[in-house]
Amino acid sequence: MHKTFAVIAFVVLTFISANAQYEVAFSNSYPPYQFMNEEGELVGFNIDILNAIKDLYKSDIHISGGAWEAINQALENSGTQAVGGVNYPGSPDNDYIYTRSTINTSHSFLYNTQFHSRFSLERFRSLKEPLVALWEHDVLIHYVRSINPSVKFLFVTDYEQLSAALDRADVTCAFAQRVAGIYQAKIQAKDYVSALDHHILERGMGFKVLKTAPELAALLNNGLEVILANGEYQKIYDKWITEYDQSHNEWQKYYKYTVIASTIILILFLLLLIVNRILKARVRSRTKDLQYQLDLNSQIMKELKRQKIRAEESEKMKTAFLANMSHEIRTPMNGILGFTELLKTDEYLSEEQLHFINVIEQSGNRMLGTINNIIDVSKLESGVEEPSYNAVNIKGILMQLQSFFTQETKVKGIKLNVAEKGVISTKGFVTDEYKLNSILTNLIKNGIKFTRQGYVAVTYSVNQECAEFWVEDTGIGIALSQQADIFDQFVQADTSYSRNFEGSGLGLSITKGYVKLLGGEITIESEPKKGTTFYVRIPNHKL
Repeated sequence: MHKTFAVIAFVVLTFISANAQYEVAFSNSYPPYQFMNEEGELVGFNIDILNAIKDLYKSDIHISGGAWEAINQALENSGTQAVGGVNYPGSPDNDYIYTRSTINTSHSFLYNTQFHSRFSLERFRSLKEPLVALWEHDVLIHYVRSINPSVKFLFVTDYEQLSAALDRADVTCAFAQRVAGIYQAKIQAKDYVSALDHHILERGMGFKVLKTAPELAALLNNGLEVILANGEYQKIYDKWITEYDQSHNEWQKYYKYTVIASTIILILFLLLLIVNRILKARVRSRTKDLQYQLDLNSQIMKELKRQKIRAEESEKMKTAFLANMSHEIRTPMNGILGFTELLKTDEYLSEEQLHFINVIEQSGNRMLGTINNIIDVSKLESGVEEPSYNAVNIKGILMQLQSFFTQETKVKGIKLNVAEKGVISTKGFVTDEYKLNSILTNLIKNGIKFTRQGYVAVTYSVNQECAEFWVEDTGIGIALSQQADIFDQFVQADTSYSRNFEGSGLGLSITKGYVKLLGGEITIESEPKKGTTFYVRIPNHKL
C-alpha cells in the first residue's frame, strides 16, 4: 500500500513539474555548497542536489546565483520562488515553507598546526586575550566569549580572509563553518590548517520556498527522499563534502592503528572485568555486615542529632516559658497584693479606693487572660482541642469586636475601621464561632497594642468557599528576618523594643493553632516602622 502511494505521488509530481516553471536562487560565494567556479559556472553540493531532483522529475527549474542579500530580496519580491542553502530559523514562518534539510552544517575551531601543535578547547579556555578570526555575528561572538571571556576578535567577511588570518602568528584560531573552512584551506594547499572534532551550532540547511508555491516545496521534499533512497545523494555528498571532513579523513588514516588499539583495550577490559567480578564477589561477602553496621550507626547518629535538637528547643521553650510567665503573673499579682494592702487603711478617699479596685480588677483580668492562654496552648499541643462547627454571622462578630475595642482605641488616639471587600455572601457561613472570634480578637488586640498613632483596619470578604480577613495596622512593624518566629510561643518580634508592651507572646501562637485547626491559612506582610498586615483564610465547612 505504501509503495502504491509513493508511485502515485511520483506520477503526480512528475506531471506538475513538467507543466510548471520555477526559479531557485543560490548564493554564489559559499563553497563547497554553492559557488562560482573559474569558468563562471554556479556549482557545488546544493546545485548538484537540485539538478538531481530536476532530472528526476524532468521539471523546468531555472537555477540562478547572486549575493546572499540580493537573492533573499528577490524572494521577498516574488522575483524567485525559492532560495537554496538556507539555515532553518527554528520558529514557524507565515511567509515561507522550509523543506527538509539537504545537509546538516556545524561550526568548529580552525587553527594553524605550525603555531599550535596541540590545540584544544581546554587550552583555548586558559589563554589570556586570544585573538580569534570570525564573522561579525552576535551568536558566534557570544558563543566564543562563553568559553573565554577575555577573547579578542579579528572580523572577516569571506573565507579567503579567514584563511589568510590563520597564517598570522598573532591569530590564535578561527571560528567558522567547519567544511567550508577546511575546503578553503585545501584548495589553497594549506594542509597545516586543521579543525577540532567538536561540532558546534549544528543546523539543517535546505530550501526556503514561497507559500504561493507549495507544489515546488512538495517536489523538493519528495525528490530529496528519492535520491536519498537510490544512492544519488551519497554520490553527491562524497563528491563535495567527504574530502573536507577532516575528522573522517583522520579516522581513515589511522583506522588500522585504531582497530589494533581497540582490540588490545577490549582484551584488557575483559580481563579486568573478570578479575573485578572475582574481587567483587569476595569483597561483597566480607563487607555486607560492615555496611549493615554503618547504616545502623548512621541511623543512630541521625536520631541522636534529632533528639539533641529537640532537647535544645525544649530547653529554650522552657526558659522562655519561665521568663514570660514569671513576668506576666508576678506583675499583676504585685498590683493585686499592693492595692489590696492599701485598701485595708482608711487614709484614702473613696475615689482613690475605687481606682485601687479597678487596678486590682485589671490585674486579675490580665492574670486570667494569661492562664486562659496557657490552657488554650496546652489543649492545642495535646491534640484534645476539636472544632465545633455552627452557622455564624461574621459581620455581627466584627461589629461586636469593633464596639468592644472602641474605648481602648479612643484612649490611645487611634482608629479601628471595619470594611467589606467585594461581594459578601448572604448565605450561612459554617465554622467554629469561638475560635474565629479568638483569632480576630488576638489579631486586632495585637494591632492595637503595637500601634501608637494611625489606625487598625479589618477588611473582610465572605463567599460560599471561604472567608478572608486582612488585619492591617500602622504600628512598629516586624523585620523580615523575624517574621518566621512571631507565631512561636512566648515570642515578640523585637524584644529590645516590644518588651515595653504587655503580653505573654502566646496570642499569635494560639491564633495560628486555631487557624490550622479550622483548615485555614495565615500569612504576614510587614515592614519596620510602617506597619503590619495579617491575612487569614478560613474555609466554609458547609453542613
